[in-house]
Amino acid sequence: MKNLRLLTLPLAALMLSSVAIAADEGFTADQAFKTMLTLDGTWTGDAVVVPVGQSRADGTASSTTVTYKTIGNGTSVMATFAAGTASEMVSMYHQDGEDTLIHTHYCAVGNQPSMTFAATVEKGVIDFQFTKGTNMDVNADYHVHNSWLKIIDEDHFESRSERWGGGKLMSYRYTTMTRVK
Repeated sequence: MKNLRLLTLPLAALMLSSVAIAADEGFTADQAFKTMLTLDGTWTGDAVVVPVGQSRADGTASSTTVTYKTIGNGTSVMATFAAGTASEMVSMYHQDGEDTLIHTHYCAVGNQPSMTFAATVEKGVIDFQFTKGTNMDVNADYHVHNSWLKIIDEDHFESRSERWGGGKLMSYRYTTMTRVK
């Protein structure tokens, strides 16, 4: 019995260190949502839209602002883009249990693509993959298909979204954002 305890302690330590290593490489859905809760506030930065097959240097650049707000007593995160304009859009993020994080984008073009968190080993990345959409034909209509955020530090993040039309990838939108103090 004593030998079994001696073997069990190193095995438990090895298992815990493996979990710590995995957590350092990427987020779980629950960790990603908790990180998104820290984005509260206004962010400004640069956006570049790059058609498929072109380089980022050839993209169309513009300035952008997004405001993140925790709502529903901490159960949802709302991101508002182009606030107060005809192009205002909202993205909502919420969990469906600890293992599922959902992103629904309410687009200015009138559709609502929905994406679900997908685990990745890339540190700081919160990745969402398209699952379905409402008010749209995924094989015809223009829509945001996949998106990700990369948390750099508490005051900086990058994002990339895929814009699809006619059932295929048309362009990428990259942003580099800084929290407004």
